Amino acid sequence: MTAVYILAGCCVPAGFAAALLRNRHAERGRLASKLLASLLFCATALLAAAQRERMTLSAALLLGALLLGFIGDVLLGLDQFAPKQTRPILFILGGVPFFLGHILYIVLLLPIGNFSPWLLLLLPVVPILFAALARANVIYFGKNLVPCTLYGTILSAMMMSTLNVARQGAALPQGAALAHLMFLPGILFALSDSSLFLRNFGGERLQKWIPALSFTVMLPYYAAQAIFALSVRYI
Repeated sequence: MTAVYILAGCCVPAGFAAALLRNRHAERGRLASKLLASLLFCATALLAAAQRERMTLSAALLLGALLLGFIGDVLLGLDQFAPKQTRPILFILGGVPFFLGHILYIVLLLPIGNFSPWLLLLLPVVPILFAALARANVIYFGKNLVPCTLYGTILSAMMMSTLNVARQGAALPQGAALAHLMFLPGILFALSDSSLFLRNFGGERLQKWIPALSFTVMLPYYAAQAIFALSVRYI
């Protein structure tokens, strides 16, 4: 497992480089670093899958969700190379694989073990956050309000799904290793995607925070994907 953890650990520094290069407007370097980080979490997942005794549907679905993340990374990584008028379309095209990947994560994780109804309280958390930020004129969704709110609900549902697995610990049929891995990825994804929306739809008050938001998009995202990639070994 050492090689798997090394590959997973390299995802975050590569994501850090992508954020740093974005802030320095070194777009080719940013794209290269971003794709490297994405390839690393895919390689981590494949190596983790190779260490399983047998392949299962759950592991295959998890690999599929990670592949969708890779596709989304490629599409969103091309934004600065596209004409300005086509960037909103590219943002939507890049968001679709992530949306489908999140759905896969939820479908895969929610049935594991026993579900705690108390976790349903998490479902409105991200949509309420988006609504509060919009009401405070911190963020301007405009015509994207409905799809962004739906996406926020999916983020909350994924956070709910991962925490439900995490809370069960050693009681899980898959064992405590999977539970330990699931404490953070849903929260990290919610942080990353919320930061992405703040960066893309934020008002004037957020402009000075754009460089910091580059890091709060990239670092939690690649950490979450690396954790999901490690989970292929145990799910």
